[in-house]
Amino acid sequence: MAVRYLSERPLQVSEELRGQPLASPLRRALAFAADYMLLLLPSVAVALGVAYMSLKVTEPVALNGVMHLVRRGSESTEEYRGAVRDTVALLARHHAPGMPAAAVAAVDEGDLDRAVALMENYNFVFSLGFGEFGEPELPPKTVRIEIGDLVPKGLRALAIYGVLATYFTLFTSFGGRTIGKRLLGIRVTPLDGHRLSLAESLERFVGYLHIPGSLGLSLLYLWHDPNRRLPHDRVANTVVLRVPRSR
Repeated sequence: MAVRYLSERPLQVSEELRGQPLASPLRRALAFAADYMLLLLPSVAVALGVAYMSLKVTEPVALNGVMHLVRRGSESTEEYRGAVRDTVALLARHHAPGMPAAAVAAVDEGDLDRAVALMENYNFVFSLGFGEFGEPELPPKTVRIEIGDLVPKGLRALAIYGVLATYFTLFTSFGGRTIGKRLLGIRVTPLDGHRLSLAESLERFVGYLHIPGSLGLSLLYLWHDPNRRLPHDRVANTVVLRVPRSR
């Protein structure tokens, strides 16, 4: 491997950027919140779509049962039992929260009828359930079907981050401003003044993982760093600036 030497190149700032106002922590937070709210529904739709398609290919019978449980209000008792029978093995395999241990044991023994009988009058609630946040405690006789757990592990990153990664990568690369940043009058700019490539924009987005990874402590750089550069700014060699109204 070639030997590298310390260089000042990553530390140089384009002359046209010197003296420009930095985006405040509040503006950056509000811009991110606006982008998050904008992307919430598309992200949920993609996650549900990926879960539906993966179940349709790998577990079509269980998918049919899940769809019946979703619209249980119009189901008869026999149809409900059939839906539980179609779904119970999948729920046991994924350790669905609220699943009675006796029903799981019955599934392991291959006795689906007993498992269904043990889950008589159970309610089913649905959650994206990708495991990032804690879920509230379930009431008695309630099983939570976590849609995220039904997605194959290889597709979970796509289901969770696909829309976010595409949105932030494209908007940051072409113009340096997401919709939220445009509303708040700020933009992402490389220190050398050039446009970010798609790869660099994606790298900057992946750098957001420092926030949950550090339990939010890395956000203190917004006050400690003289140029308010967070770790993902350092990764992509960028800075976030205020955009004057005249621009």
